[in-house]
Amino acid sequence: MIFSHIVSGFVLAGAGVGVFWHFFGRISLFNRLLWGFFLLITSLAALTGVLLYAGNQSLESLHQSMIVLSDSLGVVCVVTAVYALLNQQTLSLTSFIATVVFGLLLFVGLLLPDVRVFTPVVPSLGILILMLLAVFALLQRNKRGLWVVLAAMMMGLSTKADAFNSLMHPTDFFHYITALALWFFGKAAEWRVPITNRPNK
Repeated sequence: MIFSHIVSGFVLAGAGVGVFWHFFGRISLFNRLLWGFFLLITSLAALTGVLLYAGNQSLESLHQSMIVLSDSLGVVCVVTAVYALLNQQTLSLTSFIATVVFGLLLFVGLLLPDVRVFTPVVPSLGILILMLLAVFALLQRNKRGLWVVLAAMMMGLSTKADAFNSLMHPTDFFHYITALALWFFGKAAEWRVPITNRPNK
């Protein structure tokens, strides 16, 4: 049993569920479903990790599969969801199905022994695309882009967890930084009430 991993895993799992519940309740259905896939898959991966670190070694294969699912379907979903968010687009059923099918095909492909070595490439490419989308949004004075930049930076930082081994265990660092990234994504999607002209007193 590794207590610190259990605590940080619970924090990440809670962040995924909490961010989805708090920030994504008012957006359109298919947009919300893509965010849900990304956030809840991340939470499920963290929860299987908690059970694994608690001593249930039989879940090791499931945990690895959930990580690959998060790095494939989860990444594809968040890239599409962020694109729609920054461009204020409502996704159609066709776009939603195409995104999910592509993500699932990518997941199945990454499970193949000869392709598995490319698994770390997908999140890195996703982070790069998110950063480009966010920078383009900032050039258009879209303030949501700033939160996406911060989220992408945190996701990128989480992949370098081994470099911060002197501060905390890389697993705990990954969990906490990823949880922060999820919160930044939530802030990007936060509902803002339009400011109306107030009558003069």
